Amino acid sequence: MLPTSNAPSTGLQRSNMGISKQSLLLGIICFIAGMATESIFGAMSKISVVDSRTSNVESRRYNMLSSSPCQNRTDATTSISRDNSVLNASTTCDCKCNCNQTFLPNEPEIMSISDNKQSNTPARAPIMEETFPKNLQPTYAHQNLQFNVTRSMLRQSRPIVGNTQRLHGYLKKLHIKQCTTVLFLGGSVTDGHNAGGDKNAYPKFFVEWLNAKYPCVKKDGSPGMHEMKKTHAQNSQTHFIHWSMVSEIQEIDLVFIEFNVNDHFIKGIPHALEDKGPDYGGLNEYADCWYSETMLRRLLLLRKPDPIAIVTFSADYIGRSWATADMDPVNARQTLFRYNEEPAKLWISAMYEIPVFSASIWMLPLASKMGTALQFNDSNPYSTSNWHADRCCHPRRPGHLILSMVLAHCMLEEEKEMIGQQSDNVAVEKIERDLTYSGVMRDPIYLSLEEEALYVQNAFDEHVADIDFTDPRGDELWKGYVVSNDGWTWYADNRDNDKFGFIANCTEGGSHIALSVTGGKFGLIELSYVMSYEGFGVSLAWLDGTNDNTNQGQCIKEIKETIVSNVRTKEVEKLIAFWEETASVPTVQILKNKLEEGETKVLHICLTPHNKHVKGTENKFKLLGVRVY
Repeated sequence: MLPTSNAPSTGLQRSNMGISKQSLLLGIICFIAGMATESIFGAMSKISVVDSRTSNVESRRYNMLSSSPCQNRTDATTSISRDNSVLNASTTCDCKCNCNQTFLPNEPEIMSISDNKQSNTPARAPIMEETFPKNLQPTYAHQNLQFNVTRSMLRQSRPIVGNTQRLHGYLKKLHIKQCTTVLFLGGSVTDGHNAGGDKNAYPKFFVEWLNAKYPCVKKDGSPGMHEMKKTHAQNSQTHFIHWSMVSEIQEIDLVFIEFNVNDHFIKGIPHALEDKGPDYGGLNEYADCWYSETMLRRLLLLRKPDPIAIVTFSADYIGRSWATADMDPVNARQTLFRYNEEPAKLWISAMYEIPVFSASIWMLPLASKMGTALQFNDSNPYSTSNWHADRCCHPRRPGHLILSMVLAHCMLEEEKEMIGQQSDNVAVEKIERDLTYSGVMRDPIYLSLEEEALYVQNAFDEHVADIDFTDPRGDELWKGYVVSNDGWTWYADNRDNDKFGFIANCTEGGSHIALSVTGGKFGLIELSYVMSYEGFGVSLAWLDGTNDNTNQGQCIKEIKETIVSNVRTKEVEKLIAFWEETASVPTVQILKNKLEEGETKVLHICLTPHNKHVKGTENKFKLLGVRVY
């Protein structure tokens, strides 16, 4: 512990041993020289950005656990310790759950800019007052948040600034009170899974903030509202498949892409038209980047009616690597990168100059910086177990408020930058401009030229058949394609009653469905369905010219070999819907059988009997859609 004094702090303390005048003078000169450099100034600024409500010196000790981890807890005392002397953690709570936490040893007091009483730096408003209008401040009060959020945390939420021309265009719409449409492309985190659904999810909170901060006016002059749109797809791959969910929206001004969690579960690139090489196959990061690039290129070319402002949003991370009681620390360390898609998202976003807003980029370090033991300890308010409502990756409702806060803060910071550039008349090099405004796109990184032509340029072809069973609007959209059905039902099988599909569930197998399909330019037929770890089985698919089930015998015979083989029997292909990963996610299979352009045939799918490799007693197959290129 450093010696302390009751005398007012001057930023320089004389030690008990004394300091020579020469040494003192040299120290002052070095200190002033250091303060004049941008790097030191930036470092000192970062130290001092804690909320002005806690600007005293003591609050700037590295006491992470300033917010109460005991919310909704009834235990009286929690004590945690580690064997080494670097870190000792303890929490003591009385019966009213008033807590004193000290997880880190006292650090030397470091002078911040705000300690210098001669500084002319203007004081900033508390971060809550700066971010939220008065009517929303009670919602974001300290006691309603998962943990205390400081300015320095939020400052880290812009890992990739990107090209902000499109974002500035959106902010200018807000300035002229234009009502806008915000599209959220995401998975179960965006849906508010295990947080109470849409009403407790960050998209709803963010649009509420948008309407409070930037009231808008309709074209007729009456008061209006900014609107939120969402899709029912779950990751980059399913949005790639069901692109019409995006392209059919009439107006889009801003889109947030939130796939940091779900894209981890993409299984290969069945859409690839070239051999990607022997080394990529074991890495789902390559598949993530392939589908992400395709979607970004489509969005950059889309006009609704203007170029759309695009933001990649990293809202969460997968905590499953460490969550189990029998967790293998070596395996957890080795899988950290493979379970976290953020490095891939940052890379592909940077290459396309897409701005990135991120909550996980600072939350994961805060959760894990004191070691794995405390990452899953409830007495640490920043821990993964406190942040997540389950073993996977879903924030609680207070966490969704923080996600909304991250989005709001990043938008406001970019607005300040835009206004500053305008007032300073900042010059921009031609190469810095967003060339995609005029349709100029960089060459693809992961897509071949053939894949670019088929999956990007052809994505805007209205003649591509897209049979989407996930659309909640009902069977009017696709019932004309169904020519025979025996044992398949269209419904939503999840708790929130919003994940629709055509489902067969029969232990004995034999359920059969037939769809009429017509070949497009490329003759490819794509099937999308759900893969899960329990209760999902194997189906067969084939093409012929009749509505009848011509393979009834195979449909009631158990499939013992569950490896998809390149060898086909009577042109019948296996659709395997189970895997070992404890998650239920969409997957895709491109049929090896092709259609000639304009050729019409019948696509058959039948469920086979319960397989010995399937966990559980059910035997389901959930068909999500069929797309013909």
